[in-house]
Amino acid sequence: MNHLVRAPFAVLLVMASASAQAPFSATYDGDRQVKLEGPVTRIDWVNPRAYLFIDVRDPSGAIINWAVEFGNPLDLDRDGWKPSALGIGDVVVVEGIPTRGQARQVLAKSVVLTRTGKRLFAPSVTHRASAPPDPAPRWPDGQVRLGPPPGKKGYWGAASFKALVENTGATIAIDDDGLLLNLSDADRVAPFLPWAKALYLYRQRRRLQDDPIARCVPPGGPRQFLTPHGFQFVEQRELGRILVLLGGGDRNWRIIYTDKRPLAQAAETVLSYYGTSVGHWETDTLVVDSVGFNERFWLAPGGLPHTEALHLTERFSRPDLNTLTYQVTVDDPRTYTRPWKGGWTVQWVPDEEIQEYFCEDSAESTFVR
Repeated sequence: MNHLVRAPFAVLLVMASASAQAPFSATYDGDRQVKLEGPVTRIDWVNPRAYLFIDVRDPSGAIINWAVEFGNPLDLDRDGWKPSALGIGDVVVVEGIPTRGQARQVLAKSVVLTRTGKRLFAPSVTHRASAPPDPAPRWPDGQVRLGPPPGKKGYWGAASFKALVENTGATIAIDDDGLLLNLSDADRVAPFLPWAKALYLYRQRRRLQDDPIARCVPPGGPRQFLTPHGFQFVEQRELGRILVLLGGGDRNWRIIYTDKRPLAQAAETVLSYYGTSVGHWETDTLVVDSVGFNERFWLAPGGLPHTEALHLTERFSRPDLNTLTYQVTVDDPRTYTRPWKGGWTVQWVPDEEIQEYFCEDSAESTFVR
């Protein structure tokens, strides 16, 4: 499935993800579908991916065990599903998307229990009454709060789209993994230097198989605000800093210093995935400068490259309770011909705590290939 992205801001339809880490397109073949039926032999309700295994009889009569990925336990639990919804020996019909390789593995689009006809593990659909959003919460001195109102819970969840492209107003056909429908659109994604464009296209042609996030590498740069399961700001005003806690990694966090210290020189910093960040408020907008990045991560889904010369300027604003506006200026003279801007909005998830998420080997590493 492809989506049209119109910079600066556009809403993309959500495409099923292969997992919370590996890009869908690198793992599963979206142009194919299979239908399987058989008894359940095993259920692995493990983070970050839940799997069930079924014995399927092939046309020759041989029994083949298939692994079926059907969701992330955090999302499943939020939708009211428990491991007890399915038992060993229950017969199910699975319709889904197979892997690109020879593995007997499928990403489920539907799982139906044959004895009842009930569809299992489907996401819940919540319809909320339309109402004007509440104003952004504020501290006693009038400064906008990036976290929940006093005495309440919440965190930032889904972004308005999943790709980082330059805000030029151009329409680019791109999916949620960051894959271009037409590779000739690469020049409209960002102002690449020749080597950077070649690397970006190489990653695209390989369908993002080398994505570091699939190896549980932290999502550095703007990508940290595009990970599954959201993020949270913890404003420690008395310490002069803001912590950014990520729901899409192994207890990852980032520190933004707001104690008026100067921005360090890149050569003075220990290179890291999140860089060294200092921020200040311009009225109701938090402006953050960051340098000192390593080169071990991709800036965003799709394979955007960078070097250690990267300097990010991020702007966070909260026009109302439910909306965070994120804008970033990418300045890396070794990678791009000039500085460029991109951004999106993020939706507030009220009355919930951000869940602890683990990126680790799970059932995927245990089935026969």
